[in-house]
Amino acid sequence: MNPRTQKMLKKRIKDIDKSMLKGTLKTFPIEGLKDRMNVLREKQKHFPHNLLYWFSQCKRKIADKYYYYKCLIFHPYNRIKINTLPPTWIDRDCTLLHACFTIFCDVVENEDLLNHKMYDHSVEIAKLKVAEWEDKEAQEKTIKQFEDRHEADQKYEKEAKYLYEWWKNLRPEREKEMDQPSNWGDLDKEEKYYQEDTDNLIRLMKIRGGLWT
Repeated sequence: MNPRTQKMLKKRIKDIDKSMLKGTLKTFPIEGLKDRMNVLREKQKHFPHNLLYWFSQCKRKIADKYYYYKCLIFHPYNRIKINTLPPTWIDRDCTLLHACFTIFCDVVENEDLLNHKMYDHSVEIAKLKVAEWEDKEAQEKTIKQFEDRHEADQKYEKEAKYLYEWWKNLRPEREKEMDQPSNWGDLDKEEKYYQEDTDNLIRLMKIRGGLWT
């Protein structure tokens, strides 16, 4: 709906509400009037002669299609390039591990996840504590909600930092260790490190809700 039509519609609804209060529309049932106004709102949204609304919808659809085909041809975001694996055949359990941590590292490095302010709510909490609220109970409840959120997000950040350090530094050192001839065929170490990979993959899945900026 274009702004002018929307403004006129709101004014008309306001006039009807005032008339209801004055009693000039007592002969019409109030519920029926409100239902008719709701129908009018829907018609205004999709009215075919509302050219500005129609053009805006066309513009949005064209823009969405352009973005879709641009990504499809030049930069498909739904494809993952795993640089930590060779282009040869890899067992899927190993592919799953590397794919998940490739996505994780992409978020950390390209979106600066570990330095993002979304994990720290201390400024908002401090402002809430010094603010003067008439409803003290609501203020305390809001502060408690922010404190709980701050504590949860700090755990997200701590876990993300550990997993990034493990994948980038600790695990490569472990791989170098296993490449030594003295460790070839050591099934106990292989089983231990495989379980470590699984445990850290599970830890990554638990914080996936915080992997956005």
